[in-house]
Amino acid sequence: MLLSILAGIGISRLRLNDDLRSLLRNNDAEFRLIDEVAARFGSPDNDCIVRATATSGHLFEPAGLEALRLLCAQLEAIDGVAGVRSLYDIRREGAAGALLPLIPRTGETLDAAACTAALARANRHPLVAGHLLSADASSTLVLVRLASGATAAAGVETSTLHRVEQAVAQWDQRGSPLACALTGLPALREQASRALRRDMLMFNGLGLALAVVVSATVARNVRSLVVACLPPFVGALWAMGILGLSGEPVNMLTCVVPSLALVVGTCDSIHFIEDMRRSARRGIAPLLAASGAVKRVGSACGITSIVTAIGFASLAVAKIETVRTFGMAAAAGALASFAAVTLITPLLATHRFFQGAGLGHSSRRAGRLANALTHFSLKHARIIVALGALATGVLALTCRRLDADNRMADALPASAPASRALMGVDRDFGGAMGLDVVLRWPAGTDWLDADVVGALAEISDILSLSGVEVAGTPIPSVSLATITSGLSDRVKQRLDARLFGDMVDPVDRVAVVRGRVTDLGSRTLEKVYDRIDTRLAALQERRPGYRCELSGMSVVSARNIRQLVRDLGSSLILEVFVIGTILALTFRSFLAGVVSLIPNIFPVAVIGSVVVWSGRTLDPATVIVFNVCLGLAVDDTVHVLSAVARQRRQGVPIAGAIRRAVAETGNAIIIGGLVLAVGFAAVTVSSVPSLASFGLLACAAVAAATVAELILLPALLVVTDAAVQRCNKTWGDGIFGRNAQAQPE
Repeated sequence: MLLSILAGIGISRLRLNDDLRSLLRNNDAEFRLIDEVAARFGSPDNDCIVRATATSGHLFEPAGLEALRLLCAQLEAIDGVAGVRSLYDIRREGAAGALLPLIPRTGETLDAAACTAALARANRHPLVAGHLLSADASSTLVLVRLASGATAAAGVETSTLHRVEQAVAQWDQRGSPLACALTGLPALREQASRALRRDMLMFNGLGLALAVVVSATVARNVRSLVVACLPPFVGALWAMGILGLSGEPVNMLTCVVPSLALVVGTCDSIHFIEDMRRSARRGIAPLLAASGAVKRVGSACGITSIVTAIGFASLAVAKIETVRTFGMAAAAGALASFAAVTLITPLLATHRFFQGAGLGHSSRRAGRLANALTHFSLKHARIIVALGALATGVLALTCRRLDADNRMADALPASAPASRALMGVDRDFGGAMGLDVVLRWPAGTDWLDADVVGALAEISDILSLSGVEVAGTPIPSVSLATITSGLSDRVKQRLDARLFGDMVDPVDRVAVVRGRVTDLGSRTLEKVYDRIDTRLAALQERRPGYRCELSGMSVVSARNIRQLVRDLGSSLILEVFVIGTILALTFRSFLAGVVSLIPNIFPVAVIGSVVVWSGRTLDPATVIVFNVCLGLAVDDTVHVLSAVARQRRQGVPIAGAIRRAVAETGNAIIIGGLVLAVGFAAVTVSSVPSLASFGLLACAAVAAATVAELILLPALLVVTDAAVQRCNKTWGDGIFGRNAQAQPE
């Protein structure tokens, strides 16, 4: 009760954080530069992009331009919008060097001749063609800059972003001259977060319901279902409470900690139930049955939780701060799950409501299947070990082809408006994701000096060339050089720096080149950015006193998301060996620690190979499956080894000890695997690609872990014991050799 009260206090303090910056932070210098650029020139990360497309013909028709003007006025009037930029804000050089609007502002609808003249000017303007207007003049971009913190309102319905969405949606009506769609980082992030929350709530609820139905069908008893399901659920709540009490906001990684606690707790709870059922069949009183289960199963659950917690805690060496936080939170969640199952399951089972037949009956089919698999394993032990070791090695080599990648579109349903708009902007305008190159020049040089403008033009060429070489598509960019390229010398001399405050700061001698990249994925974009960095370094060498820095959330995202995935992936290797070491010490058997590596590595290798063979790549969602898979494998391995060690201490030969161990644990392994597989299978139908991939891989992880524990592990134990017997060694071992049964309790 005390722990639940504390957990309730923690849950009340939970805060959600879907800010990409906090998820990817590992180098404050990168974010300081992003903040500096935002303070000087405004942040493209706050820009929503409205793609307006003419429903017939092209935009430069009277009805199309009038509708565009009304759309811009409507967006400007929204509270929380800092500014709107469109074709109506572009200036051109007129007669006698005057700067005139590209589209005349008459207050009335333009006639056909004026529209045709405006289209001709737009196609020649360096800031319009390919930047704000598509090649066929059918689409244009309207940039809506949100005021700082506009997307962090109390609720989505009252936020500036939601009002912008509503304004844009009003134009998607029959008979409207414009078809509008909203994209850009704020909209993409909000719609991705909304889709993930909706699908996780829907499919997790569906999966939980299906898992309960399967559990009830197998248990054939509502009371046993309560005993099996309530403690893991409480453990998940305690894990959520720990997150709240820690003061850390919940992000995309730490939000899965309660699910991990629920998975581990469900497996442990089923083992408790099966042990107490066996005691009940022998006529043992409920209190003694519960205390015996705590002694036998509780110790195995404790070992599992400690091993899992230490494995997750090994993430503390990761470079990304969020990964380190996830590791510590997952470790605490594993311990919370163990505490809940160990405290509550015996408490419920000893209550009068559950006495007698209250715990129901074990599933005979599950037990028969587990025994049949083990019998097959022991009968063909040498062949299975050889094939298992070979398969594990081949699969592990296949995993070397794994690579990390992350695309914004993978976090959105294909039918999401922002996803469709993103594809259109990528196709017609070179991308919606922004990047910046900051140029600093030496003192004594004017902001309109040919050297400064030339350096900016060279940076634009570097961006375009790097994009073509790596991705096959140029990176469009805009800078002071883009503006001045179409102006006469007389007009350049009259330019006022205050009109270009979003591109240049003459006082501090800083200018920015702003580019846009398509949603190519972090793997490709990282190569593009590396090529840009190399060329910018060469530019600095050619121009002494000049300094160039690549910045932007798309740059940090591409590099740090891949680093995040690498941290999560590489930590698995450390986890596996830490787990092996702990198991060796726990069972007083060095060989047990070594033997446990294969059945623990095998499911992980299977999942990695499935990712490779299916053409997928690693992203933060799929990498978590590896941690789930390892947790399942370790849980079953510990329960089997614990039962085998207990039988060996009683002098039972290795084959008999394995059969008895599987008779004790196999039922729980099969039922637990079935329940989890059904729960994860519900997620595979999610419209969000990353969630659907998570569900599919999790199902494969459950199947691989079950095969590893009931087929591969028994064969390994028998073959290892035979090898030790032949060596006639006399060292003390908790499981293997002639002296195994001599070990004290």
